Amino acid sequence: MASTPPTNGHERTLPTAADLLTRCQLLLQELETFKTYLKSRKQDSQIEIAHFRNTVKSEHRTLQRLCDQKDAQATQHTVNSSNLPFLETVWGVVKRERGLQAMQKRFYWSEKGQRRGQKKQNSALVDVVAGDGLSWIKVSLLTNNRLLFDKAKLGWEDGSSSEEEGEDEVGEEQGKKEDQLENGGDEDDVPLVKMTKDLVRAAREVKIRTRSPKITLVLPKIKEGEVDAIDKILDQLRKLGVQLITSSSAFSPIDFEKVMPHLLTDPFEAFTSTLNIDCTILLALVSDFSHCSVEAEPWFHRALKRQVEIEDEENLLPNLLYPALADRELVCTDEAAKRMREIVDTIGTEGEKERTKWFMGDIDATSEDVRGKLTQLSRFTLPASLRLPIKTQTPDSISDPTTTTTLPPSASKVSSQLTSINQSVFLHGWSRNITTITSNRTVVKQIENILAKEAKDETEWPLIWLCPTARSLVGKEKGRRE
Repeated sequence: MASTPPTNGHERTLPTAADLLTRCQLLLQELETFKTYLKSRKQDSQIEIAHFRNTVKSEHRTLQRLCDQKDAQATQHTVNSSNLPFLETVWGVVKRERGLQAMQKRFYWSEKGQRRGQKKQNSALVDVVAGDGLSWIKVSLLTNNRLLFDKAKLGWEDGSSSEEEGEDEVGEEQGKKEDQLENGGDEDDVPLVKMTKDLVRAAREVKIRTRSPKITLVLPKIKEGEVDAIDKILDQLRKLGVQLITSSSAFSPIDFEKVMPHLLTDPFEAFTSTLNIDCTILLALVSDFSHCSVEAEPWFHRALKRQVEIEDEENLLPNLLYPALADRELVCTDEAAKRMREIVDTIGTEGEKERTKWFMGDIDATSEDVRGKLTQLSRFTLPASLRLPIKTQTPDSISDPTTTTTLPPSASKVSSQLTSINQSVFLHGWSRNITTITSNRTVVKQIENILAKEAKDETEWPLIWLCPTARSLVGKEKGRRE
């Protein structure tokens, strides 16, 4: 460790390049472990950590170069300005979150009267996006002294607080937030306040089931209750609607291995005890792509060739679909079953036709016999937790008052935009308040777009899980087109 001249009678000890390099190697090791974990959970393409990981790698290279230099004293200034403490703090925040989606992700907003554009000046960089997108966290290692310096540069003067104290705290909070954003230009703000306003503007542009993300500022080096001018700035931030975590509420280090399984949202945790299976999933359950080691044929078009490549990497059934369907009653509407059978009968291979009979209950057999036969028709063992066959239900059965919920007014708007089969599938699950499983990304997006405009709040949303990957039938060459 390097030493600096005494301050107030105490010698201040600073880390050396070697100290920081050791810490950076630990951070990088945890990131690599997390990357491997994401890949094992098939979420490496969904959780955005690449930018943060590359930043840590760059810092690691810089520290390695500093360690190689012989004159440690000459490099101490560069060591003191290392970005590693910030990166460590961001990673420390991540360890306490659930539903991680991204790290250091930029969000944009549009100015009044203008279309939303990808302009950097109209954007905010969020250090941690968690809570399935509804929690935004920004980290700053700003100190009290630096904040006071920023304030002094702008020539701020402390104004009387009597005007603030006389305001109605209950009825005017939202109005205060809007006023602070739209009035009193940002040029009069210290950088911390300006940055926070940018975050609030960007968050207003994002709607997740009618809700916008909540913002938290992590300020571990800011001390409250010591300097009145600092406390007033923090009050200004809170009036913008953000939560603050300062040194008084700072957290202690946490072991990464203990929290890693909790960083990701379990997509199956909120599933209902009965699952409504869409036609797209029914086809995936019987497809040769899902069950066999399919080699690309010359007549395969691009989408089929891509499915061969994807299945080699993903193994959809054991890694995703079987865990999703485990220990739950599986049902589908009669229209979904009918459409699925029509497709299988028209283009299905013999193996796909045979699996359809066993998955859909066309053959009278015990559950053990069903599992045994389907295991013979697959390279994967069918788990005992899978309740087969899939039961077919008529949507009219949702009139049963013991299973039916009242659909919100927005459902009629959704229904008017769907085809008959999608009405059958999605309204059936919605009305019975059971989770619908689908890989039909287009329809799910269509429903979300309608509800974003029509729904009053997130309670109006149906329970839908979008499988991130799809499988069609391998089918037969005849009738196929390139």
